Amino acid sequence: MKILIIGAAGFIGEACVHYFSKKNETTGFDCVGQRSKNMVIDKDFMPLHQLVSQKFDAIINCAGSSDISDSFVNTGKDFQLNVLFIQQILQSIKTTSPLTKIINLSSAAVYGNPKHLPIKEESLLLPCSPYGFHKLLSEQIMREYAKFNNLKTLSLRIFSAYGPGLKRQFFYDLYNKFRSRESEIELSGTGYESRDFIFILDIMQAIDVLLKNAQFNGEVYNIACQEETFIEAAAMLFANICGYTGKIKFSQEQLKGYPLNWKADISKLKSLGFSAETKLEEGLTLYYKWITALK
Repeated sequence: MKILIIGAAGFIGEACVHYFSKKNETTGFDCVGQRSKNMVIDKDFMPLHQLVSQKFDAIINCAGSSDISDSFVNTGKDFQLNVLFIQQILQSIKTTSPLTKIINLSSAAVYGNPKHLPIKEESLLLPCSPYGFHKLLSEQIMREYAKFNNLKTLSLRIFSAYGPGLKRQFFYDLYNKFRSRESEIELSGTGYESRDFIFILDIMQAIDVLLKNAQFNGEVYNIACQEETFIEAAAMLFANICGYTGKIKFSQEQLKGYPLNWKADISKLKSLGFSAETKLEEGLTLYYKWITALK
């Protein structure tokens, strides 16, 4: 299979390049990073338009902003990166390579604060940040091009991704707090917020399953483990792995735009043959080994 990965220098994009290049002809594209034989670096959209015209079997779009807090401040930028950019890609596919399958990374942020757990793809969509609204718009654009232009599109609602390669967000920040050797650290929230964490390799396997078995008619899939983990428990688990023996306290203040509790229903993904293989303790141990090797 011939695959183009857009946003190939990011966390999930880089993992896609590494995973899919083992068995496929894979090309990466990004505006940052190092140019190589199979990696195109350019800030202009035109080279990407020309790449799309090479008629890939599949395109995986991992590009865009993933900063919820920044979406409140730089809303226009977030809209451009998460909505307008995917429309440009779809238009290029429509005009130059209409048989290409395209996967776009959306987010569980489209659900906001769900009234019921676990969250199904049919659950009410109530984003609580501009980022969440923009990811929802990107899904609607994907459905639009599937319905009116017969493009093969699919969106992934990724829950809380983690693993080697991640240099931001909860576990990365937590590791740096542990390294400070302070006897007490403070985290936002109450500790009773929950997430459905999914290891990066499991995300790769989910994408692989979908490329082989999904219909690509504009549908969406939850990408998660279907396990709810409370933040306090996750922090204590990672502290034990990192050897941090200090106290962890919580500010009791919620971060604007961040949901309270998440647990996904992944029955739809499981029906295609997917099964999450990496438990949180195992995944965090692998992440700890990776991140300590960086220092």
